[in-house]
Amino acid sequence: MGECMRQSDMNPNLSGAWWRESSERICGKWTYLDSVDDGGYRVRYIRHHGTTMGLFREVEPDKWCFVPLSTGWGSASDQQGMNKIMPSGWRYRRNNNTPRYVYCNVVMFVGVD
Repeated sequence: MGECMRQSDMNPNLSGAWWRESSERICGKWTYLDSVDDGGYRVRYIRHHGTTMGLFREVEPDKWCFVPLSTGWGSASDQQGMNKIMPSGWRYRRNNNTPRYVYCNVVMFVGVD
């Protein structure tokens, strides 16, 4: 397991050269795992305290899309970390005790672990 310098390094759009198959890296309480999915696409799983919060999937060489998978516990650290990691246009919100992902002002609720 290797260390990364900043949470933003977990976004492969910003650090594409860092992708290494079957490589897991740690950023404090956050980790990411680089893998290849069943379709042969490169993916990066983002985890916080063991919960897979989302993944990045390569759609073109060195171009990645983000897929939210869980809002975790809905904590401040979930919010702060995901907002550092996600690409432009994405926000993690948690006001009114309702954790959710927002993309370009479209609200998306995903499973809670």
